[in-house]
Amino acid sequence: MKHFFFTLIFGIILVISSCNDDLPGSFYVSVQVSPDSAGSVIFNRGPHVEGTEITLTAVANDNYELFAWNHLRDGETSNPLTVVMNSNLNTVAIFLFIDNDKDGVGDSDDVCLNTPYGESVNVQGCSASQLDEDNDGVSDDLDQCPGTLLGEEIDETGCEDTDGDGLSNLVDICPYTPEAEIDNVNDSGCHIFIGAYREGGVVFYVDETNDHGLVSDIQNLGNVGIVWGCYGSEVDHSYGMAIGTGAQNTLDILADCSEDSTAAFYAANSVSQGYNDWFLPSHDELDQMHCLFEVIDSVATLNGGEKFIFDNHYGYWSSTQDDENFAYYQDFTSGGNCTNSPESYPKRYLYLSVRAARAF
Repeated sequence: MKHFFFTLIFGIILVISSCNDDLPGSFYVSVQVSPDSAGSVIFNRGPHVEGTEITLTAVANDNYELFAWNHLRDGETSNPLTVVMNSNLNTVAIFLFIDNDKDGVGDSDDVCLNTPYGESVNVQGCSASQLDEDNDGVSDDLDQCPGTLLGEEIDETGCEDTDGDGLSNLVDICPYTPEAEIDNVNDSGCHIFIGAYREGGVVFYVDETNDHGLVSDIQNLGNVGIVWGCYGSEVDHSYGMAIGTGAQNTLDILADCSEDSTAAFYAANSVSQGYNDWFLPSHDELDQMHCLFEVIDSVATLNGGEKFIFDNHYGYWSSTQDDENFAYYQDFTSGGNCTNSPESYPKRYLYLSVRAARAF
């Protein structure tokens, strides 16, 4: 009898439970989330009596926002959403990934929200054009010197520019240009001027580009006692007079005159100041050196060189020949007043000195 009673009670419970799952006028709610990891929805599954108002609340995870409820046709995105239950509700909460600059890093994690389209980014959503690791004011994509120390003066490439002339020390041949000359530097970062000490010598000529010119050696070669050489023999082509012809004159002399210990030989074989491209100056080049001898003497001695020789000495050879027996030399006994130009004298009979020149 007791067993029958318990069996009856259990059966009644099953019937009631079955009826509650399918009560007439009662409805249920089913909600899914897309993408699965985008968020969640707070709701009451039911059952709900017909006409009951229920609320669906979408909760977005970081970098997502609710885009739509898929059961609504009019694009309704209300959140929370109120629904009147007149039937079972099956819907999907569609979330949208928030990445306004389309760099693959969600906006809430993105340190650089406006990355230019297509640029690669780091885990923080920043591209090289948005970073400045050494804090020098030049973005990493343009910075050629990414390890610049704080406080160093730099140029537009992010590299140190000691003299502030706009050229980094990487390419600046003259990185210590005086402040007063910064506005006048050339493409090499140098303010080239007559009398400057540069590349082994003293500048005595600068061309119109302000990038190239000629320097005088700061020392005499052979002192006194050098002949021009090849007396009685004409050297082909060694007749260049103008500034810029001395180097070729020297090559022509060496090609046609096999004698050593000549003026051209001394000049061409010099390695003064570590340079090996010295030459015997032409007529006009030597004349220019003569006119500027005081400037050259001053700068030469300041840099460990020596002055031109005047006492008991006639002067210096040029590389310009007059004919097979004569070549031009510059008389320095009267000083450098530009009143006397190089004169023609026998190649062998006059023993002079050599002051070489080189181009830069």
